[in-house]
Amino acid sequence: MDVGRFLPRLPALPLGSALLVALALVFGAAAARLLTPHLSEVREVADLESALPRQFGEWRELPSPLIQVNVAVDGEPSLDQPYDQVVMRAYRHADGAVVYLAVAWGRRQRQEVKVHRPDLCYTAQGYRVASLDSKRFDGIETTAGAVAGKRMLALGRRGGEAVSYWMRIGDLFSEDAWDTRMHILQQGLEGHIPDGVLVRASVRVRDSREAEQAWPVAEAFLSDLTRAVEPSARRMLLGWEAS
Repeated sequence: MDVGRFLPRLPALPLGSALLVALALVFGAAAARLLTPHLSEVREVADLESALPRQFGEWRELPSPLIQVNVAVDGEPSLDQPYDQVVMRAYRHADGAVVYLAVAWGRRQRQEVKVHRPDLCYTAQGYRVASLDSKRFDGIETTAGAVAGKRMLALGRRGGEAVSYWMRIGDLFSEDAWDTRMHILQQGLEGHIPDGVLVRASVRVRDSREAEQAWPVAEAFLSDLTRAVEPSARRMLLGWEAS
């Protein structure tokens, strides 16, 4: 049986209309290709494990049995593990001060896969965030000025940590989750997928009084570190327009 004779016949489009439809389809395909995000921020990626010095100035790496608060779980970049490189170490200063460093870098920051905020990581691992305040790190600068970050005091059953950190998404030093999402969206509309990094330094403390003395130590360490690294690693820590 000829089924086709029972189907409704669609009117043929005039030649001019058909050409307009074809041009619209071609234009849509070309626009979709142009709007497909691509990496443009990451120009020279360093191997942070070897690029971050094990000794610089008066700081020396300290083999430590203490386990740091993790930045994510192991595995390929995903919702829980958005990083391509993670370095976690302890350093001792000549005067005896000990600072714990965590650097976590991800090549592709997206709405669902991006750098994790330390306050969430600490809370998930049993700490209580006693304070969290914005901080400009005057000794750590890019061409846009001092790096914007946070000071956090996290307290646990076995003591606490005074934490100084910054989060960079592309050229944004992120202090707010909403700003981060909007920046990633804007970058995507412009055809970019930004990279991202968390740079965190912490000192073991017992209370807020000790934290007040510990934060400047952590920040002096970060300032010394960013001056000591090679340009490629510095750009990963501070952005591609780092001074």
